[in-house]
Amino acid sequence: MDRFNIILILLIFFLAPISAQSNNSESEINSLVSSLDLCKNCIFIRNGSEHSLEEAKAHMLRKYEATKNRINTAEEFIQHIGSKSSISGKPYLIRTAKGEEIKSEVWLTTQLQKLRTGSQKPGSNSKPTGKN
Repeated sequence: MDRFNIILILLIFFLAPISAQSNNSESEINSLVSSLDLCKNCIFIRNGSEHSLEEAKAHMLRKYEATKNRINTAEEFIQHIGSKSSISGKPYLIRTAKGEEIKSEVWLTTQLQKLRTGSQKPGSNSKPTGKN
């Protein structure tokens, strides 16, 4: 085998797991954003303005598309995309149907844990136990 083929095989061997991890992270991030649908009658608050969860999902996905090359995990997505305004630094909030306001970082982290353990059930009104 010549040197080129050896290098090519080594690159494939080492890059394949990275690609699989990237695909898994992207799938996990998409599932995390979709989990906002579980918060029935909730309102997303960004920079003091109320938004529907559809608007929240669209906003987060736009931010993710713009920074996708720097976001490698769902945790990084929550920290850099889903938790606060990149312009004002104000935390995003989710107001539940009962009027409780929860930092989106807390809510999304709870949802991520549920996604990973398989305990998230479609249609459940999943909300974390902690406040801001």
